[in-house]
Amino acid sequence: MLIEFTLNNYRSYRTAATLSLETGERLTKRNRENTFLIPGTKERILKSVALFGANGSGKSTVIKGLALLKRLITQPTQAIGQELPASPFRLDQSSAQAPTTFNIVLTTAGYQYTYRLVYDRTTILGEQLKGKRLDGKSRQRVIFERQRQDVTHGSKKLQEVGKLTRPNALLLYQLQAANFGDAIRVFNWFQDDLIIFDERNVRDFAVFDNQFMTQPQVQRELQDFLRAADVNVTGLTYREMPTATTGTTRYLFTQHKQFDAAGSVIGQIELPLAEESTGTQRIVLIALAIIDSQRNGNQKTLVFDEFEEGLHAEMATSLLNLFNSEQNLNQVILATHQLTLLDADIRVDQIYFTEKNYRGESELYSLFDYGDAVARSDVAFSKRYQKGQFGATPVIQLADFQRRLHGVGKDR
Repeated sequence: MLIEFTLNNYRSYRTAATLSLETGERLTKRNRENTFLIPGTKERILKSVALFGANGSGKSTVIKGLALLKRLITQPTQAIGQELPASPFRLDQSSAQAPTTFNIVLTTAGYQYTYRLVYDRTTILGEQLKGKRLDGKSRQRVIFERQRQDVTHGSKKLQEVGKLTRPNALLLYQLQAANFGDAIRVFNWFQDDLIIFDERNVRDFAVFDNQFMTQPQVQRELQDFLRAADVNVTGLTYREMPTATTGTTRYLFTQHKQFDAAGSVIGQIELPLAEESTGTQRIVLIALAIIDSQRNGNQKTLVFDEFEEGLHAEMATSLLNLFNSEQNLNQVILATHQLTLLDADIRVDQIYFTEKNYRGESELYSLFDYGDAVARSDVAFSKRYQKGQFGATPVIQLADFQRRLHGVGKDR
C-alpha cells in the first residue's frame, strides 16, 4: 500500500509537494470503513484520497508523477545515450536546469520501504532505498545509496552490481534483475500492485490471475456487480491472443444480448472491453480488483485521473462510498472535478486540494490542515468549496470574453 508520495521540481510543482495517506492525528471517524490497519503495526492508513481543484491546477500532475516513477522503475533505458523522461518546472530559470526528485513510502510483503530518486534528462544523480520489517523487530536501515556512479551504502555484492549500472539506469532495476530480495519486492509492487488507469499496460489485465477469471463463483459475483451498477453487460470472458513481443496476452471481452429485427433475444455477442465506454471499462476493472482482493488477498493501489469521466454523479459517488467500505480491501487515489464527491462518505484527511499561484506554481494541501472547525461544521463541503472557503476554485470570466466577441467585426 502507498503511504506517501512526494514530487519536487516536476511540471507545475516547483517545490516539494506530498500526498500522504497517513491518517490525520486524533481523527477516528469511520476508522473501520475508511482506513486499513498496517499488518504488524498499530498504524492505520487511508483507503482512499480524492484530489479536487480547478483545471490546470495540478491534480493530474500528481497522478502523472506517480505514473512516471512507475515507468522509470519498470521500463528501464536500453542504451547509454537514451534520455530519461524529465519534465522540470520551466517557468523559473534555475528550476528548469535543476533535477527532479521523487520520494515514495510504501508497504508490501511485510516490509515498509522508502525509495528516493533524483535525476535529470541524462543522469541518475541520486538513488536511495531504505527498508524495515513490519513486525516491529527491526529498525529502518539503508539498503543502498547511490550518488551518480558511486554506491556509498550497500553490501559488497550490491556495490559490484552498482559498478555495472549505466549513468542513465536505475540501480533498483539492476538489483531486482540480480535477484536482490528487497529490490524485487519494491519492483513487484510498482509492476503488479500499483495500477494506474488509462495506462497502456492496464488493458491486457495481466494483473489478474488466469484461474481467477475461470471460477464460476467469480463470474456470478462479476455479473451481480455489473447488474447492481446498471451496466448493460451480461458477463465477461477473456481470450489469449498472440502478440509480437510477449507471445500471448489476455484480453477481456464483454458479453451482450443479441437481438433480431423484432427485438427478440437470439443469442449473445462478445465485444472487446477496449471498445466499451470509459465508464464501463472503469466499472469492470473496479469490480475485478475488489473481487480479486477479497478472494485472493491481492490488494492493489488503484489510481484514477479524471475519475468521473464516463460516470454520472450518482455512480461516481456510489463507487467512492464502495471504496470506503469494509468490503473493499484496495487503496484508491483519484483526481476529480465532481464536487458531489466532497459530500460522500469521506473524512477530512481524505480530501486534498490543488491550487496554482500567479507564478504558475502548484500547491497541494489537505482539508485536514484547516483544523477541527472544518469537521464540526454542518454545511456541506461542496457548498463551502464553491464559496471559495478552501481555495482551489476556478476563476472563470468567459462572460467578459463573450462580450468582447460580440463586438468583433462590428466596424467592418
